[in-house]
Amino acid sequence: MKRIIGFVTICGLVLVGCSHKESNDLILQSNSSRLVGEAKENEWQESGYFTSENLSFIGKPQLLGFTHSNEEKIVASKTGKYGWHFWGESVKSGDFLRIKGTHQLTGREVELVSNAKLLGPNSGADNHAPTNMTFPNGGMWKLDALIDEKLFSSVYVKVEN
Repeated sequence: MKRIIGFVTICGLVLVGCSHKESNDLILQSNSSRLVGEAKENEWQESGYFTSENLSFIGKPQLLGFTHSNEEKIVASKTGKYGWHFWGESVKSGDFLRIKGTHQLTGREVELVSNAKLLGPNSGADNHAPTNMTFPNGGMWKLDALIDEKLFSSVYVKVEN
């Protein structure tokens, strides 16, 4: 009888330990979900500035960027001229560029550039397209550069009111 009580006690302890571990796993999963959300939130930081052949860009060096310096401000409702530049062989002259902007706080998506034709090398980049962009309101914006309707990469910019 003592053996049976001992066996039942050990099984009970093992089961309690297992249920505690499952509970901890759920907490860890919950925390890691929150961390993923925080990481996504951190993505909404202004992209870096760089230069190529004496022009200032915001974006990702040796990948993509548009002409803009950190001394300039992008102002909502004011049309600006920007040259988008692309590095790498995957983007070809004659391809079409479309820029889709997403506002961080509202989630609103707007088309900022449509059907801009890539015109070949310029300022050290393998391809470029001159464009105009007008942001409807201030805040942080994610700009998705689509080449022939395929996402190439994204740039994050701060727009002043």
